[in-house]
Order: sequence, then C-alpha cells, then structure tokens
Amino acid sequence: MKMRKRLIAISLVLGMTAGLAACGNKTNQNGEQNFFLKLSHYRAEGSVADVDINKFADEVNAADDSLEVWVYPAAQLGDYTTVQELVSIGDVEMQFATLGTSVDKYLGITSAPYICSNWDDAYKIFNRDSEFTATIADHLADQNIKLLSVYPLYFGGAIMNKEVDDPASMKNQGIKVRCQTMKGPELVTTMLGYIATPMALNDCFTSLQTGVIDGMIGSGAEGYYSSYRDVAKYYLPYNDHFEVWYLYINMDKWNEMSKKQQEVLQTAANHLEDERWKEAPTQTEEYEQKLEDYGVQIINFTDEELDAFYERCQKEVWPKLTELYGQEAVDMVQNLTK
Repeated sequence: MKMRKRLIAISLVLGMTAGLAACGNKTNQNGEQNFFLKLSHYRAEGSVADVDINKFADEVNAADDSLEVWVYPAAQLGDYTTVQELVSIGDVEMQFATLGTSVDKYLGITSAPYICSNWDDAYKIFNRDSEFTATIADHLADQNIKLLSVYPLYFGGAIMNKEVDDPASMKNQGIKVRCQTMKGPELVTTMLGYIATPMALNDCFTSLQTGVIDGMIGSGAEGYYSSYRDVAKYYLPYNDHFEVWYLYINMDKWNEMSKKQQEVLQTAANHLEDERWKEAPTQTEEYEQKLEDYGVQIINFTDEELDAFYERCQKEVWPKLTELYGQEAVDMVQNLTK
C-alpha cells in the first residue's frame, strides 16, 4: 500500500510538470528546440548537494534560454532507484544521485566497500576521465542514460541509536543496521559486526525513529547531518565506502539536443565536478563538528583501526565482489591506485 501511494504521488507530480513543459514554446528564436528538464535528487533542500546542483541549473539556464532545468530535491519524484528507471524511459529527464543496481548489478561497484582509502586514490578511480568511469558510462548507456559528470561527496560511516561496545573489534554486536540493497554493503556491514538489514533510503528515517533498525550505514557526516541528525545518537566514521554521485540525462533527450545545447550542459556539469573535487575533502571535519554540536557523539577510530577495517575487507569481502563484478573490473580498480 505504501509503495502504491508513493507511485501515485510521483505520477501526479510528473503529470503536473509535463503540463508545465507543454505550455512552453517548442522552439526558440534561433529555431532550436526548447527543453524543459526535470532534475531529481534526494538530499534535503538547502543541503550542500542541493546548493551545488542548483548552481549547475542556474549556469545552464543563464547560458542558453532554450534549456530550462528544474531541480526537485528531497526525493520529490521518488527514490533514486525508481527515478533512475524513470530517466531511462524518459519520464524524468535528469538525476543527480548515487546509482541504483536493480537493472544492472555492475553499477554496485561504485559503492563497493573500502574501494579506496584516501582522496588521491578516490580521484584516480572516480574522476570523469578515468578508465573506471568509462565503464560506468558504458553500463548507463545500456540503460539509455548519458553520463555527464561525477560528484564526490565523502568517505562514509554509520549512525546508531544504541551505544556500540568496542566497535573497532568488529565483534558481533547483535544490532540491526540498515545497509544499501547491494551485496557489497551487506557484506561489509556484517563484517563490521552488525545484523545487515538492506533497506531503501526513503524508509530509513521512519525505521530509525520507530526502532525497526538500530542504526544505518551508507551515508557520511554531511548526509547524516542533512537528513538524519534528529534520529542519531552516535556517528562512527568507518570510512567504509566512498560516496560518489553521478549527474546524468536521458539518452534520447540528449541526442535530440543541438551540439550547442549539449556543450552548455556538459560545460556546466564539468564545472560542478571540478569544484567538488576541490571542496569535498575539507567538508568531512566540518560536518562531523556540526553533528557533534547538534548532540551526536562522534566515535573516532585510530589510523591503525581504520587500516584494519580496510585490510579485512580486502581479504574477506573483495574476493566475493570479484564473483559479482568480474576479475577484470576488480583488477582495474586496484591498478588505478597502485
């Protein structure tokens, strides 16, 4: 019933925005087709990601009056996995989010646990011109999606409502912790000592509030502060994954555009990514401090403890990921960070 109501609500929003798009002129004074582009993301309005993607929209809108980007924050158009499918079929034109894996499990490698351990290695793997990103672009193209740019956020951690006894030990805690609905996050959540509970992002706040789960993994300090600070008592910066989003557009819509329109979108997307690689590394401490100021206790780990998480994951979890993503993909990631 909940899913049915959610789909009805999404349909109503899409219907209203389609009506708005239909009201505009089909071509501008230069004879170019006008494009009304709905862009979805799931962060709260006013969050860092929301501010940045609105700058992207403003840059596009100012550069070409035949392009109009409308940003819909806070998953107004649906959970990112749902919207990814809507972008694929063209019902939503664009999304700015992590990648869903319901259609293609390979895309889960972007959220693979302990894929890297520092910002230099993260850039080598995830920048838009890397060999790794080229494979992501190819897999998205198979879903009729054109990748525009990459948006690095942070190294991830976990929030808890219960105090964890010696979390660095990785012993069985008997605590239910939400993880992403992908094999890698499920395996690493179990490795860290928790009862892995795969769950869609949209259900996490209420589940934490009502005690269905005791904690959550799959975001980081900025994400938790923006959306979950009212349901968190502890934050544990495990560095368990590197959070990266992707900005993409429906491939048919992209191909309908003129070269000039494509260039405007791509240039703004490149600016978005380039600025983010400069800013992101400094924001982790800032948002950990904001969480602490809000009353969330930070449970820090030593470098040795973080190294132990990384090494155990490489030894126990990554061999299982090889079965999922293929040896070639795993070798590529490891070679990029040598």
